[in-house]
Amino acid sequence: MSLARRPASELPGDPAQLRLVYSHGHPAVPYEDEDTLEHWRVSIRAYHDEEEECADGCTDACQQLIDNGSEAGSGWLRLWRLRDNTGADRWMVADAQSGDLESIAATVLDDGEYSDAFQEIIDCPVGDLLILDRVFLARPWRGFGLGPVFAAEAIRRLSGGCCAVAAEPGKAEWPENRDEVNDADRATAKAKIAALWESIGFHAFHGGVQLLDTSLQESIDLHRARRKDLEEDLSAAYRAHLEGRPALPELAVTPPASPATPVPAATRQPPAPAPEAEAEPGDGLAAAASLSDLQRKCKFSGWSPGDRAAALAVAAQATHDTDLRQLAAQVKHVHFGLRDAWTDAITFPGRLFNVHPFRENPAALGPLAGLWVYGSNLNGRYRGRSHAVGGDCQHARPLTPDTERMTLADLLDLTSFWEWSGPSCSFCHGWSGQRLTPDQHTHYLTVLAGHQR
Repeated sequence: MSLARRPASELPGDPAQLRLVYSHGHPAVPYEDEDTLEHWRVSIRAYHDEEEECADGCTDACQQLIDNGSEAGSGWLRLWRLRDNTGADRWMVADAQSGDLESIAATVLDDGEYSDAFQEIIDCPVGDLLILDRVFLARPWRGFGLGPVFAAEAIRRLSGGCCAVAAEPGKAEWPENRDEVNDADRATAKAKIAALWESIGFHAFHGGVQLLDTSLQESIDLHRARRKDLEEDLSAAYRAHLEGRPALPELAVTPPASPATPVPAATRQPPAPAPEAEAEPGDGLAAAASLSDLQRKCKFSGWSPGDRAAALAVAAQATHDTDLRQLAAQVKHVHFGLRDAWTDAITFPGRLFNVHPFRENPAALGPLAGLWVYGSNLNGRYRGRSHAVGGDCQHARPLTPDTERMTLADLLDLTSFWEWSGPSCSFCHGWSGQRLTPDQHTHYLTVLAGHQR
């Protein structure tokens, strides 16, 4: 049924007509992973107002909507509760369910326990973890800020006993041909969704994962604000949409300010102008564009001046033979998002680099043989696949002293890394390279051009 022909009672014109219905089922005696990972589905149902009669008179279908509501054409949410102290390995349980859950579990857990970084950012890191996996709204419902409202309501009901809620913003719907979606589209969609979740209390953590601390008053206050939005502005905007009137201006989502992070006295100063850098060649590989990339991201961000100054100063120290893991220690204190942006500015994910010509003929490496590459598990020593560093991929890892490093020539020799069932991530390709010097970049383009003939 088209939007124009649907009864107004099926649509969210009045918040009182909307209900969130929760469903969860489990065996009487849970088995295998049932006790560790709980699946909750929350349907968004629209009900017919008992006191309101349709313009053409109500029918039996209207009575059904009064009694049971309608989920068709509305939306739903999917959440998971990852329970602690069940005797099972939470990472393995999450990994067995889906790659998205594994990505979040791998980011917040370390050897079965909450990681040091998680414990540092969460006020009371004891209890279960609630994961906001999906929020789906049908197209007629989109553009009114309803997603965060519904997510906040569901979190309020399901987060009891959870020390935190985790989410990993990402595009949920794709065209049939995914090649039509470029990196800029992905980044834009991810940033918009991240801002929506920040409006209900989430903050950036690592590798694209966001966390909401359930013990803080902030999320309670933001939840109340979103309820007020639904009752006033959002409801009015949707009513205007239904009646064909100009809607209210789109609500601006202003992320809550992040707590100030202590900055060494030496860096507490306005950001100094960074050296002029050459324009980005367009492939994201050249070191000449590192500073300009980071400057551009800093310009349109809310990071503190001190953090930006520190990140730009450290980025300027990077050379082709610098161990970036040591530089990363100097930006450890800055905002998580800026730390990822810094890593992305001085490295590139393996998916941007065509290794095929060099795997076929390693002698063609030339100056690229000594290119330093980084990854979380290049040698396959640990459980799970290797991932790149930075914030480019949803599975990427932060750059730390524990990150593995080797030359590109050595990586090409690791046959197991390149096998289909090997340890590399299929999205980020499992590694990041230190951005290329002018000689390396020229050589790469020359080899690539010859390979494509």
